[in-house]
Amino acid sequence: MGALLVLFSLGLVELGQPGPRPPAECKSAYGKTECGYDCIAAYGEVRCAKTPEGRCQAAYGEVTCWDPEDDRPRPGGPGRHGRNGHRGELPDGAVCESAYGKTACGFDCVAAYGEVVCAQSAMGVCASAYGKVVCWDPPSRVRRAFRERGPKAECETAYGKIVCGYACTAAYGEIGCAPSPDGVCEAAYGKVTCSE
Repeated sequence: MGALLVLFSLGLVELGQPGPRPPAECKSAYGKTECGYDCIAAYGEVRCAKTPEGRCQAAYGEVTCWDPEDDRPRPGGPGRHGRNGHRGELPDGAVCESAYGKTACGFDCVAAYGEVVCAQSAMGVCASAYGKVVCWDPPSRVRRAFRERGPKAECETAYGKIVCGYACTAAYGEIGCAPSPDGVCEAAYGKVTCSE
C-alpha cells in the first residue's frame, strides 16, 4: 500500500510539471523554407516563431510572428539562453488576434476602438475604456522575481483614466496601482498612495 501511495504521489508531481515542449518544425512553400515553431505559409510568405512559446498568424495579407520577451538571467550567461541554448519555462497562453486590419500577439489581447493590442507577458493585462486601449506589463524585475508565473495584473477605470497594476485603488479623482503583486495602495487624506 505504501509503495502504491509513493507511486501515486510521484505521478501527481509529474502531472504538475509542464508538458513536453513541441518539437521545432520546418515548412516549405512558395520556393522558401523556414524552420521554427508554429510555422505558417500564406500570402507567398513562410514564417515561424523562434521559440516554442511563440505564435504566428496569417491575416490581412501578411504573416505575423511573435516571441515573448524573456530577459531572465540564465545559468551560463545573460539573456534569453543559457550555455546550452535552452530557455527556461515560460507560461503558455500567448495568442495572436487580428482586428481592424491589424494583428497583435501576446497575452490578454483586446480589440477595441480600431486598435488591437496585447500584453507582452503572462502577468500583463490589457483594458479598453473611454476610447482608449491600454496594455501594461509588470517591470522585468517583478516578472523575474515571480518567474513569469505571478498573479495577473488588473486595470482600474475611473475618472476618464485607465491605470493598471496591482491593488488598484480609485479615489479623489485619481487612480493608483502598485507595480508588484506584493504592493499595496491606500486612499487617505485626499490622495492615493501605493508602495511595493
